[in-house]
Amino acid sequence: MEPPDLKADVHPSRRFQERLLDDPGDREAWQGLRSSYDRMAGEWREWTEEQHGYDLAVREGLCRIRPAEWAVEICCGTGEATAAVAAAVPSVVACDLSLEMLRRRVDVPGVRWVAADVRSLPLGTARVPLVVSLNGVFNPSEIARVIRPGGQLLWCTSFRAGTPLYVPPERMHRLLGARWTAAGGHAGHGEWTLFTAPG
Repeated sequence: MEPPDLKADVHPSRRFQERLLDDPGDREAWQGLRSSYDRMAGEWREWTEEQHGYDLAVREGLCRIRPAEWAVEICCGTGEATAAVAAAVPSVVACDLSLEMLRRRVDVPGVRWVAADVRSLPLGTARVPLVVSLNGVFNPSEIARVIRPGGQLLWCTSFRAGTPLYVPPERMHRLLGARWTAAGGHAGHGEWTLFTAPG
């Protein structure tokens, strides 16, 4: 089965992500993302369930992580990858910017759901052992703030460069900094990259 053609290169989410990489304080871009995902929330879960292997990259990447006592999932949507994260980690905090997405979530045991975005995560500095995201908004400064020394970031996409919110792994690595290490691979139509913070 071929992946969907989401016109990723010209998709509004791609444009918003690029603007935010240039200026994380771009309020118009954040509002654009929130509004677009609020609008899509009604049909989001039904659409993702039709996409074969939508969370396969997350499942594959989770096989490579070091054991973690808890994790934060950012940009969790309606929970497409949350069950996989909860199966791998004892406790999960799942965050999303869109209240409409969170209202339509599929509840998963052991998960605390929080309305929050990657501009300002409600987490202490250098506390989180593992951050996971599937098709999320990449905000390197806030991610680096919350991850503990030696902690891990598992960043995944469902359709590689065909994913609207896509930042190439090499660029993510540059933005995080040379002291981070990275490993990655493909799973189905998707891609996973596991970054480890400097200790």
